[in-house]
Amino acid sequence: MTLQTSSVVSISPIQSADLLLVDPSPEAAALAATLKSTYRVAATGSADVAKQFLRRYSPAVVVTELDLQGSDGIEICREAKLSAAAPPVLVTTAATERVPDALVAGCDGVLLKPFAPNLLYARIGRLLRARGEALRDRAHHQQLKSDHLGERSEALLSGSNRVWPNTHCPYCNHAGVTGFEFCSHRRAWYACLEGKQVWIAKRQE
Repeated sequence: MTLQTSSVVSISPIQSADLLLVDPSPEAAALAATLKSTYRVAATGSADVAKQFLRRYSPAVVVTELDLQGSDGIEICREAKLSAAAPPVLVTTAATERVPDALVAGCDGVLLKPFAPNLLYARIGRLLRARGEALRDRAHHQQLKSDHLGERSEALLSGSNRVWPNTHCPYCNHAGVTGFEFCSHRRAWYACLEGKQVWIAKRQE
């Protein structure tokens, strides 16, 4: 069911594959229709409506554009991470310079526009698998009280982002950068959260 931009619509209890899409762009309606072939989708272009929805329901994953009506996707990231069952958040944007702020706000993945629908499906699937593994590991950690399992759980919650602690920012030389998107088989996007810079460099494995 689709959310209207004026209010939150009551829907049936959330299941394991529900998705909240927050995007005011003209192509969002077509994207939501495509996603509905696999997921139960709630869609809105309003940050206020999206935040109301997140306070009432627990979607399995959130996909948000950064440029929203009267607000931005950074607030959606923060709101989603406030809930006890914080869903993974995938940010979509054409503004690469804003990616560091999204990463700091807790987004679990970034997909740069324009993108093909199959790339969105692949990224959502990866985040849902990582979340499932993280929740299982977290439950196991609570049972065994294991430091090792706790560290693994935190690593899995990072979603499709990957931190490279020994790589230095080419702008400020700060140690520790975050890889957030591949742009080819050999090159990838990286961000320095300290210096708020983004760049393309050779993929690290």
